Amino acid sequence: MKRIQAESALIQTAYARFSPMPKRLNPIALPVRGIVTSEFGFRRFFNGQPRNPHSGIDIAAEHGTPVKSPAPGVIALTGNFFFNGNTILVDHGGGFISMLCHLSQINVHPQQQIERNSILGMVGATGRATGPHLHWSVSLQGTRVDPLIFIDVVNASASAE
Repeated sequence: MKRIQAESALIQTAYARFSPMPKRLNPIALPVRGIVTSEFGFRRFFNGQPRNPHSGIDIAAEHGTPVKSPAPGVIALTGNFFFNGNTILVDHGGGFISMLCHLSQINVHPQQQIERNSILGMVGATGRATGPHLHWSVSLQGTRVDPLIFIDVVNASASAE
């Protein structure tokens, strides 16, 4: 329980960052190409008990598929967390933070500057996961929002390539 509380505090601190907005943030790219298997806000049940709505999206992809940064930014936090497994939080500026979870491998380190489409890690099934996928959540000034609202749907499949 102490581990989970400590990890939660680290993640909340990363989400609370507010760095200057970059000159150019758009377009936002999908971090991985695959099938969305769980949408934002979906109500989940564990052992028959209702849980909080899903705070991001899950994208199924093959184990080891490269996960790319959806936008330029700075790595705010990396770690292996109990529920989220290998996780990366990216500060894109202006209170826009991406969290990418369940990675098999992390290829970046805190405070590293990254560009859009920089390879951050690889798809995996670490933490509380039933199979290889990427959990991607976005926080905008402390509020979780659907990552897909930032994606140009027409060009989404091409942006992950």
